[in-house]
Amino acid sequence: MPGRFIRSKDLNFFDTVNKELLGNPQTSKDGIINQEVVIYKVSVYETETNLYGEASQGKRYQNGVKLTCLIEAEDFDFETNEFGPNANQNATFAFLRQQLVDADYVPDMGDVIEWNYAFFEINAVNENQLIGGMQENNHSVICTAFLTDPTKVGIARSRGY
Repeated sequence: MPGRFIRSKDLNFFDTVNKELLGNPQTSKDGIINQEVVIYKVSVYETETNLYGEASQGKRYQNGVKLTCLIEAEDFDFETNEFGPNANQNATFAFLRQQLVDADYVPDMGDVIEWNYAFFEINAVNENQLIGGMQENNHSVICTAFLTDPTKVGIARSRGY
């Protein structure tokens, strides 16, 4: 329901412009920005846990879902120790909420995003971009993530999405 100063016509225009900017890989519709990622959800039933509820053999993931989003990545930060150099990087992935609803996907902490030949593990999910400050006009889902070791993830690059 639109607010006092925001009409449903305005909301429809706002959504249409954003969908044209980002595109949608499920419908093969290219957008202007067209930054695609593959996001993998942790498969809780296939992941073996130990006595403490921790993943004993590594996490297992479901098939990936290809989505478009806006990406803001920080510069790499390298640290060197006795085992060699390590690369660290944080990134923010902003998804249109409606695109996630259409793909039937809810991002959670621990899910993995494949982007730029690397894997990022989600450590926070925010859904607080409200149009007109109204809860029913929730517009985006913003995930912050950190670069993770590909051997810990155990996902073959670009598998079956």
